[in-house]
Amino acid sequence: MNNRKAFTIIELLVVIAIIGILVALLLPAVQAAREAARRLSCSNNLKQIALASHNYHDTFNSFPMPAPDSLYGYSAQALLLPFIEQQNIQALIDFRLPLLVGLPWNPTVNPPLAPVISMKIPVFVCPSDAGETMYWQGGHLWAGGNYMANLGSGTGMAYCSSGGRADGVFWRGSSTRFAHITDGSSHTVLFAETRFGLRGPDTLSLVDPRTQMKFVSGGSVCSATADDLAVRPAARYSGARAGQWIRNLTYHSMINAYFPPNAPVPDVAFHGDALMGARSLHRGGVNIALVDGSVRFVAERIKLSTWRNLHARNDGQALGDF
Repeated sequence: MNNRKAFTIIELLVVIAIIGILVALLLPAVQAAREAARRLSCSNNLKQIALASHNYHDTFNSFPMPAPDSLYGYSAQALLLPFIEQQNIQALIDFRLPLLVGLPWNPTVNPPLAPVISMKIPVFVCPSDAGETMYWQGGHLWAGGNYMANLGSGTGMAYCSSGGRADGVFWRGSSTRFAHITDGSSHTVLFAETRFGLRGPDTLSLVDPRTQMKFVSGGSVCSATADDLAVRPAARYSGARAGQWIRNLTYHSMINAYFPPNAPVPDVAFHGDALMGARSLHRGGVNIALVDGSVRFVAERIKLSTWRNLHARNDGQALGDF
């Protein structure tokens, strides 16, 4: 008789168990390698945006100039399109036209610009962000972006994006030059990353502080300090943040340093302004692009005073290592 050699059920179960253990051991390493690649891609995007800003400066003798009007105007990111090899999309935009039309409390997209607002710009999106890029508002689907222009320290009244109060590189109607950044181009943030909002309808209770904003009320635009706004009760919570790369509205295109990186509290929106924090899904910190074009990873544990000094262009404060 010929005897056939074969695995017993017990032996097969042992082999399967060993394979399962090996997979469990290797999976975190694979995931870490993938995130490292995504983080590198994210920093490369910031590098391209910083270099595009330099090319814009060389051409127009200032950094991109966001529109003076946040309701109807365009963002600094939109002005960078021809410098990030997106001339075909830039050709679809007539910057002489208002982005929105209609009444301030119920505006709608200007019809000639409707095809543009839903176009995703790959260099504006960090691959580590698992959130939803697209944002539905006013009967239209908008494309968002992760990289925000530096509005400043966010302290006092510096969170205001109009009236010359901001101490960063960008604000409504800004035309900042290298010469205006007296703290040094290697010590001032140009752009920083943030996370997409929690898309969907507004809520009355907080669902996710890292992807929502609390809207507060009481008083006119720029009538309260940042410290006052931070402790006001929420009228509602919204996941609108980073939802419209083309629009010059603070929580869609700008950032400030009132909160530290990846703060465990929601951003604060007040009229068209916001205490808008840098956020990411990278472990331990966020990427920033400095005015000199370099890209750095900043740890969450950075001193808040240092973080705010990094965002102010001319506060005269000396910085150590960060």
